[in-house]
Amino acid sequence: MNTSNPPVVGTVGRPRPFSARHNLWAGLPWLLIFAAALVAQFYVGFVYESNETTNLPLRLARGAAWSLLVVLAVLWLPVMRHAVSALRRSRLGEGLPLDKAKSAHRWLGHLFMAFALMHGANYLGYFTTLNAPFADVLFGREPDLLRSMRTTMYEFVSDDEYIETTKRWIAAGMPRHMYEEDLGAMIKDECGKCHSTSSTQTYAIPEMPITSYEEAVSLSNAGILSRQFRINVSGLVLFVLGVVLWVYSLERFRRRHHHLFQRIHRLSYLFAALLLLHVPSLEWIYLPLAVLVAEIYLSRRRHLYRNCAALLTPVEGNVVRLAIDRPEDMELPAGHYVRLRIPELSRKEWHDFSLTGQPLATEEDKVVLKIRCTGDWTGRLQTLLAGKAGHGLRVDLRGPYASPVAHALKTREWVMVAGGIGITPFLSLIREMMREPAAHREFHLVWMVREPALLEWVRPLVESLCERRDIRCHWYFYLTDLPEDGRPPIWLERVQGESGVQLRTGLPDWPQLAAEIAAHSHRPRWFVCGPDGLAQETVRVCRQNGWPVRLEHF
Repeated sequence: MNTSNPPVVGTVGRPRPFSARHNLWAGLPWLLIFAAALVAQFYVGFVYESNETTNLPLRLARGAAWSLLVVLAVLWLPVMRHAVSALRRSRLGEGLPLDKAKSAHRWLGHLFMAFALMHGANYLGYFTTLNAPFADVLFGREPDLLRSMRTTMYEFVSDDEYIETTKRWIAAGMPRHMYEEDLGAMIKDECGKCHSTSSTQTYAIPEMPITSYEEAVSLSNAGILSRQFRINVSGLVLFVLGVVLWVYSLERFRRRHHHLFQRIHRLSYLFAALLLLHVPSLEWIYLPLAVLVAEIYLSRRRHLYRNCAALLTPVEGNVVRLAIDRPEDMELPAGHYVRLRIPELSRKEWHDFSLTGQPLATEEDKVVLKIRCTGDWTGRLQTLLAGKAGHGLRVDLRGPYASPVAHALKTREWVMVAGGIGITPFLSLIREMMREPAAHREFHLVWMVREPALLEWVRPLVESLCERRDIRCHWYFYLTDLPEDGRPPIWLERVQGESGVQLRTGLPDWPQLAAEIAAHSHRPRWFVCGPDGLAQETVRVCRQNGWPVRLEHF
């Protein structure tokens, strides 16, 4: 019985307000802040009132553009693995919905495409309302300064002769003497009506006074050198690129063609570069861009290990074991994962795998991964073995990165729920806990496993912890398929009943299991790694009891 916290009996179904709020509503404040920023930015863009050409399409286009700045500021952050790992290792990360990072990135992508479509379609519609050919406006065939005087700024031009003077100056090659004699005073007076800090007539940009020769020249280019061409054409390319990225990120494409998804997603770097050409105001993306640069450096330089020797061996069924020579400066913290690339299979594909923790004393120089071969890429690992006892190969590693399980060591009571190969992140956690002197922890491990031979993975841990008195262990092993002889492993029969070891068949009776756990632990934190059905069932039980839960997603 747990002596540090009195047992809570009969509390299943009774919510504990603090942890329930933490579990269910942790992401709500951040969602409200994000929504408020979107609405505020949309309003700032929408209320634009510059001249008689301002209409609803222009307002909607600007409102969408200002909202896109907010989306762009956070779109990259959820998939920056080093940034997310740093947050997960910190106290601040406990209040952030980091477990939903990838899901948030996908929904931000959908939101980005919606605003991008609104922004682009309405700007194209606005161009058709101007007193100039559509193609000329779209591709900047007329110099920016001259086009503005003919269309958007026409109502502020006092005399059409000013437009003709500007046209002659540009046609003459924009000589300085002609600007000073015929154009300078006129541009200062006419453009200063809008582009000045003292103007009360417009919401136009006051930081563009066009009062010097150099500024006038910079806005007098046409075609490919014009500001209009740069913004419009980069916008069109960005939209097409965004559609391609979005389509190949949809679940049906991502799952069926993962290698194409990874390759095409690298176009996001080109996307970021084009944004610098398209977005006139970059204040919103300075910080995310700095984080992105740091992320690229860490992923491609600091925490990238190439050409590591590895040995692939079969385990049981469709599970294989990959033992990799450990790089000298690579640590193996509990609750972390690495990204793996095997050039022999593909030079472009990276895949995420949980670390099993510090290896045995005989393998301290190894990084050990256990992989279930269920997809195209992992299935080719079994092909490499082809009945052999082992296969040597070379691999590349990135990481390690913190997973949701990294939070577990910050608490004293936890429940780990695993399905099959999902046990791997918890093995590292238990091994790390065993190295702590006088840990005084209590944990429950619920493992649903099909192949009884996989239970050998936890045998050393179970037998070692049976002798510990500072760690309270509760093992719930659920065999979903009994062996042919109908008997579980002999070693498990021997320790059953000791140190909370229980062997059961079939799937858990969740209400009963929750009651057993509640009888030993006051407010445990749950960690889940397994199929979606298992995760959904566990989340439902935790919500009923007000227990916080974190999900491991790869």
